[in-house]
Amino acid sequence: MAPWLTVELLAFIGHESLADGLVDLHANLIKDLADRMSPMSLTKILLATAQQIADSQEAIAFLEGDEAMGKVKSTPLATAALKTEVARLKMDQNDVPTALALLNECEELLNAQSGVTPTHVDYYRVIAQLRMMQADFEGFYTDALRFLGCVDLADLDDVEKASRAFDLGLAALCGESIFNVGELLAHPILESLRETPKSWLVDLLYAFNSGDVGKFEETKPLWTSKSEDLADKEEMLRGKFELLAVMEAVFQRGTADRTISFADLATAISVEVDRVEVIVMKALSKGLVKGTINQIERVVEFSWVQPRVLDMDQLGKMRDRLGEWLASVKKGSQLMRDGAPELMAAQ
Repeated sequence: MAPWLTVELLAFIGHESLADGLVDLHANLIKDLADRMSPMSLTKILLATAQQIADSQEAIAFLEGDEAMGKVKSTPLATAALKTEVARLKMDQNDVPTALALLNECEELLNAQSGVTPTHVDYYRVIAQLRMMQADFEGFYTDALRFLGCVDLADLDDVEKASRAFDLGLAALCGESIFNVGELLAHPILESLRETPKSWLVDLLYAFNSGDVGKFEETKPLWTSKSEDLADKEEMLRGKFELLAVMEAVFQRGTADRTISFADLATAISVEVDRVEVIVMKALSKGLVKGTINQIERVVEFSWVQPRVLDMDQLGKMRDRLGEWLASVKKGSQLMRDGAPELMAAQ
């Protein structure tokens, strides 16, 4: 089949006259041309046709049949595209186990491909939706960020941008193992919430990233009344803020000044001194920091803090510390130069 004819056909299926006529077009024309079309071009037409089949079970049968899957099975990318759509339809039927199995197959097929394709975009869109259905906050956060990494934000309308930004923010806060939200804070999709009634979530995310427990307490009446998910996880969320506060306290110290007293940590975390040791032990057990607790001196000697994507304020603090380090190196170098004659004379 001539490439120009395929291009024309792909353009034609989007014409308003075929708003509900693709099923008939497939029966009367496309299936006879299928063997002469490229698998990916055929897949685009098959997916568009399936969307016009009202009954989801019939749409699944259409996509899994030999006239669809059988024609493209030799092309992994086309196969993944069809299976992703079947998984989405299975999710509409609340058949999550089958949908997950199909998406696992798609993941293997896509991992073998180089580059990012529209099929990757559809896959991450659907797998993120499935994670949300499972209330898997960590999985949703990861896959939803991957989706944003594959898609052009200009292709999303304002409503979808705001919805995705809000869902991502909730997942970041509710996911028990999520402590690094810098990547989300750096993403322009969060701006879609700025001038909306949900802008409070952006402020809460920034407070979380810096471990601002005071801000957590100050804004609690607001977010507990706005989000049932956050209200239900208030205690867990408080614990995450406290752990982030430990990380931030260590991060703000220079590498030569990371022995921090229990009293200073209590101030940074906004807790009683008696609770500091337990919180630090949690941070150590989760691998967020490394160090040694000195119970006699009541200090913690930190040696490492987990790297994070930093916001602009944190980058500014790092820049200042780098400037201080450079000044220290310069001073030490000058002292060595000034003392060089005496050292040479001593030899």
